[in-house]
Amino acid sequence: MLDSKNLRDSAATGNPTGALKRVNFKTIRKFTILAFCGAYLLVQAFCIIRAHFHVDKRFGFWMFAESSRYKAQLYRQLADGRLIKTRNGKWVVTTADRRMAIYSWDDYVRDFRLNNLEKVRRAKVGMDINLKYLQHALYYLDEHIPEDQETVKFILKVQYRKAGGPWQHLTLESKSRDLSGNSG
Repeated sequence: MLDSKNLRDSAATGNPTGALKRVNFKTIRKFTILAFCGAYLLVQAFCIIRAHFHVDKRFGFWMFAESSRYKAQLYRQLADGRLIKTRNGKWVVTTADRRMAIYSWDDYVRDFRLNNLEKVRRAKVGMDINLKYLQHALYYLDEHIPEDQETVKFILKVQYRKAGGPWQHLTLESKSRDLSGNSG
């Protein structure tokens, strides 16, 4: 009820109707902190749940990493269809100007998850993502060796074993190269 005493008090405080009350900043601060914490936890939960449905498990948490192992061997397919196995990912070709060029997988692919071909390695980030990285490494290698006029495409034969299961075989291939357009 608005009487003369309340009217005088509200006029003295600059609030003539008495409808607005004094703002309690401690309550607003507490609410803001709680809202921020709640939003932060929701974003974290979203990222973790999303990670289980994404191939590379970004933002996901696995208490025990996948204990998969793999071994990859690099082959070159020549224009006549022959497959030439590289030695530890290294090969020699004759360039267009008759020079010898030595190529190495490790010179082009410097990722700790993918180097050291022909050795059994642990798939440190899971086998699915390792296979994805190996495929992209083949594409990268294919695009960055213009002087190799002998190799039509690269083939990576991968043997892998997921979490102690049976050994499986998979073949990854780069795109076929157009050797006629590359002159070095």
